[in-house]
Amino acid sequence: MAMVATSVILTSGWLFFPESPYWLVRHGKTTQARRSLQRVYGIKNEIFYTIEIQRMESETLQAFSIQGNVSQNPRHRFLGLDLSSEAECFNRLNRKRTLTAILAASGQQMIGATFVIGHATYFLDLIGVKDYFDASIVLYVLMLLASMSAFPLSEIVGRRTMIVIPQIVLCCILLLIGILGCVPDQEKANWAIIVFIYLWSIIYQLSIGAVGFVLASEIATVRLRSTTQGLVTITNAVWGLIMQFTIPYMINPDAGNLGGKVGFIFLGTGLFAAIGGWFLYPETKGVSFETMDELYASGTAPRYFRAVSGQMRGCAPESKGSPVLS
Repeated sequence: MAMVATSVILTSGWLFFPESPYWLVRHGKTTQARRSLQRVYGIKNEIFYTIEIQRMESETLQAFSIQGNVSQNPRHRFLGLDLSSEAECFNRLNRKRTLTAILAASGQQMIGATFVIGHATYFLDLIGVKDYFDASIVLYVLMLLASMSAFPLSEIVGRRTMIVIPQIVLCCILLLIGILGCVPDQEKANWAIIVFIYLWSIIYQLSIGAVGFVLASEIATVRLRSTTQGLVTITNAVWGLIMQFTIPYMINPDAGNLGGKVGFIFLGTGLFAAIGGWFLYPETKGVSFETMDELYASGTAPRYFRAVSGQMRGCAPESKGSPVLS
């Protein structure tokens, strides 16, 4: 019943969500876009809304000039469904952006979030922690505080910095957990595993746990952002299904009984996410939407986006009102 109640509350809230101003601008409904912005910001400053609408119109025109108008793209249908936007997410211009957004969110599962966080209480019980429930409550409180700290830090430090290096650190911690799972004296090793689980969880929430979805939402071109987020959500759900099904078999005493050695498994998948992130994750902080489109279209390596965008701003001033991801 508790799950039903929360679902009803969340679903009821959807009725009060304003329509996306970007979507309205792209469809020429500037008056409705202005009203939507007024609902979002709630301030009485007509000049501000005028500048915002002009900014969105400029951004939309810039995106069309780089990627082409949606009406010019071929239509793709499957079982009567129009999948043109989904197909466009994987064309030459957008494939890398789509896969990067998917990796930014899927990396959470690949680096062991479901194991360390989702099964924390059960795992602590298996390794002999007497007050395993209290220990898991403390763990979740620390994670909440870390997650709250991540959002202001992402505006100060940047998205790429807060994900790439911490992912490597998380992999190192998983390696240590795996090694401790091989120690003969498991009673002593388990206490070290608990310490590393706490440390892993804090670093995770300060990095990809909170910032991963931020980065994933900023990578796609504006016109395909909603479709890309749908693909990200579907992929993350598939990963969640796989992890929820397999992890109990890994740690159950009557099945895999791997204990801390599960760290080795997620070290392998986590390294894939960390290495992929090094090459694919751009720094979106301080980079305008138009500049992101230009950099991807030019084939610039994502890890150099911030430096190249800085050079572009130095060579030519940005257009008035150009949106910058701060």
